[in-house]
Amino acid sequence: MWLRGLLHNRSVGLVIDWRFHKRRGWVSIFAPFLVEAFIKRYDPVLLTSQLDYHLHKKKLRFILAMEPGWAAPKLRYDRNQRHTICVMASDPHNKTDWFQEYVFANNITYVLSQYYSPFFYHFPSFPPERFIHFPWAVPDQFLTPPPPSCRSNNVVLFGGRQSDAYDVRNWCRQQPGVTVYPYSGVENKALSDEGFFQWLARFDAVIAAGSSLPQYDLVTPKYFEIPAAGALLIGQRCTDLSRLGFNDRNALLFSQSDFTAKLTAYRQHPEHFQEMRRRGHALIKERHLISHRLTLLAELIAQTD
Repeated sequence: MWLRGLLHNRSVGLVIDWRFHKRRGWVSIFAPFLVEAFIKRYDPVLLTSQLDYHLHKKKLRFILAMEPGWAAPKLRYDRNQRHTICVMASDPHNKTDWFQEYVFANNITYVLSQYYSPFFYHFPSFPPERFIHFPWAVPDQFLTPPPPSCRSNNVVLFGGRQSDAYDVRNWCRQQPGVTVYPYSGVENKALSDEGFFQWLARFDAVIAAGSSLPQYDLVTPKYFEIPAAGALLIGQRCTDLSRLGFNDRNALLFSQSDFTAKLTAYRQHPEHFQEMRRRGHALIKERHLISHRLTLLAELIAQTD
């Protein structure tokens, strides 16, 4: 793989565990489609090991690293090189013992985090000038507009359950009027990426929920995938929702205290929520596609020219 890079005079690198990528170890559709789109656009040098980096570091000006220790190796970067280094970071709660020190030790330029408030909850002293909010996104080709009318008053919930980060989700499973499916990105990834969106597009209203604990105040990929597939997002309130453009006009947002009332209102008159549903889909189309994240990466790359 390193020989492929030697045959080109390229200045963009991608740090990735290539075996992880090819066997689809990802737990959401965001990262693999971002990786493929990034490769298609920039044909980067693939940096899969410390040796790869050593061989190519002198010509690299921009490096995008997928999450180190998960989907990419923890490379040691040469502080004498003039790199712009962007490192992806998703769940902040599982890396508090090493991540900030790794960023400083390797002179990482920017952390591209899928979460804003949760990141600073766990890393309150992290310099904001080295942080870029890089939210979850949906592949453009999977956008499915809502149907012209509601097909049923059924409300669906799916996703993992075996974590403290899912206590509200697990509570929702027990509420009357909720239909539960076993699919999950981690515990039961039974559908292909395309199959998942085809399945999701069958439903009119889907719940996205996580935890009541402040360390898990996460706007997870489901919040984006549900409206992208044309369904009404019934979402647990989180701190970052307004920052992402979600509000009471484009999603049915709830807390545990008003969940039953809001679920009942939807199930009694699902047709009243069609405009809310359309606005949610429009939000994803306008702000939260893979193409939008590529535009941000292009702006960062342009700064290195």
